Amino acid sequence: MMNQKIFLFLFVCLSIFSCTEINTVIQPGDKPVIEAFLAPGQKVSMKIFTEIPYSFVEEDNVSENITGLDILISGDDGSSFNLIDRGAGIYESIETLGVTGTTYSMSFQYNGREVSASTIIPPKPESFEMNVAEIERIERDFSGGFVPGQGGGQGGGPGGGFQQEDRTPLELIWTNTDEVYHFVAAQYTDDVQDPVIQFPVNENGFTRPARRFNNEPVLTNTSNLQPQQFEYFGDYDIILYRLNPDYAALYENNNTSTQNITTPVSTISNGLGVFTGVNADTLRMSVKRAS
Repeated sequence: MMNQKIFLFLFVCLSIFSCTEINTVIQPGDKPVIEAFLAPGQKVSMKIFTEIPYSFVEEDNVSENITGLDILISGDDGSSFNLIDRGAGIYESIETLGVTGTTYSMSFQYNGREVSASTIIPPKPESFEMNVAEIERIERDFSGGFVPGQGGGQGGGPGGGFQQEDRTPLELIWTNTDEVYHFVAAQYTDDVQDPVIQFPVNENGFTRPARRFNNEPVLTNTSNLQPQQFEYFGDYDIILYRLNPDYAALYENNNTSTQNITTPVSTISNGLGVFTGVNADTLRMSVKRAS
């Protein structure tokens, strides 16, 4: 479960790395894009795919998974192991990583060049606290076909109608004396989904709310979550991640567009993306039905 928590949030970063480099030495599209977040006591999971080349032809703007690589991971604690190619551009380890403060390096050959990077496992977030451990939401039943804003029908069901909910935000605080980036995520942990809003049975035009959501990284020591962000009744893990400066540099320079075609900041030699350490602390919160 903790392995999933650590690595799930990295998928929100995919769009950051889909860009192009104009370079007379390394041609556009020649660099692999790497996505790996290393956590203490967890296995390594790395995704590798191609750059999206800059093209006016929409069909050419496609990234492809890179397979068949021989990737070596080594630590300054003397550990060394290779990742296993799981297919679809995903490489994983059998071995687990060491403790906070360990520096890890990775390297592999691609297009005749060595791709390499190093990172350190950062300390765990300090003094993580939340002002509540339980909130209440009103169950809304629109299974009869009425959806707010579309007219017709009535929102019945237990606690339904248009009762007003408490909109007091959840306050999260931690110690941040080093003034580094932290990142808050909420992960629904129940196996069976129990949605706050019951949609029509066919659900045409509706997207089931995500089991996980997150806030942007902040340099402060506080963040808020809104009660209306929690779309399911049951238990959530509220996860605070501490991020390394190498990820912060990538996040702060996320400004590449078709009007500004530049290479994104990356600490990976002959590659793009992110190879960085993270650490996390977790609190538990419950969402109950309002009586």
